[in-house]
Amino acid sequence: MSKGGELSEWQTKNWPDDFQNSCDMDLYRLDRAEYQESFKELVEKEGEISGVYAQSFGAVRATAVMPELERTGGWAVMDAPAPPPGTSATTLMTERSLAVEAGLQDVMGCDESDAASDCRQKLHRTLRDMGYDGTQTGLADGVEEYERMTALFSLSRDLGKNAEPLREILTSWPDIGKAGKGVVESSSRSYTRRHRDGQVLPEFVGYLANVCTAYRGWGAGAGSPERNPLGAALSGMHRPCSVMPAGADSTWTMPDAEEAPRLLLLVNPLDPVNPPHAAEAWAEKYPDADRLDYRYPGHTKAPGELDAEVSAWGTGSAD
Repeated sequence: MSKGGELSEWQTKNWPDDFQNSCDMDLYRLDRAEYQESFKELVEKEGEISGVYAQSFGAVRATAVMPELERTGGWAVMDAPAPPPGTSATTLMTERSLAVEAGLQDVMGCDESDAASDCRQKLHRTLRDMGYDGTQTGLADGVEEYERMTALFSLSRDLGKNAEPLREILTSWPDIGKAGKGVVESSSRSYTRRHRDGQVLPEFVGYLANVCTAYRGWGAGAGSPERNPLGAALSGMHRPCSVMPAGADSTWTMPDAEEAPRLLLLVNPLDPVNPPHAAEAWAEKYPDADRLDYRYPGHTKAPGELDAEVSAWGTGSAD
């Protein structure tokens, strides 16, 4: 799959059992029905809830309570929302990988000049070499390649803060030195799997348990290591999604527009995790949604400068 194709017969036959034996998905999955029930319990405890503030994948979870919010005249704010449920996994991974590569181009100083074309090509070759071991197994079974690419995704969540270590690693490749290796190891470990023994960390299991069931078509991949090295890396990271069973309650769905409360989309055009295409897909489904933009090179909560505008919108006093 990391080469852009479908899972092999061996992978389809053996990987599900291997994965299920090592990861208790039910322990970490928060199903739609369970989320609805939790919201009802919260309402009973706290009284009326006028709205919800959902960030990233929280926007997907918020769909479970949107009809109830609409019924009570409530609202929902979606900050840097993940793609709507039902989005093609290939679309999700492709757009995310291209957004990360564009962010890394900025980190490396690749502007719009003719000389920048060489800069972009050099970066692309570096990403290709970092993520592909030159064998048929590709990223899926290459431990060092997996570690390097997951570290890039981890660091890219905050391109502003991590610009210096990213620039150092990408400039020095393939000789990133002891310090660079330490950054790669710690970043990869915190984002996906425990160092060396390959055990999947609970937070990554929790991510997979919910994201895998929200989107469709995981087995198709997102491009080859040659054409889209970061897309191929994402395919390897999400490999369990291709074989994960989904119950009737664990698939998220989009309420119809008439079931939606007042919506405010907070959109960051520089977000490498949930690029603006994701928010635009929400706006297409809910054309009455309002929108506010902010800019930061990373995946983060909207800045405090927007608090007053968001609060005014929530109370209905915005201009």
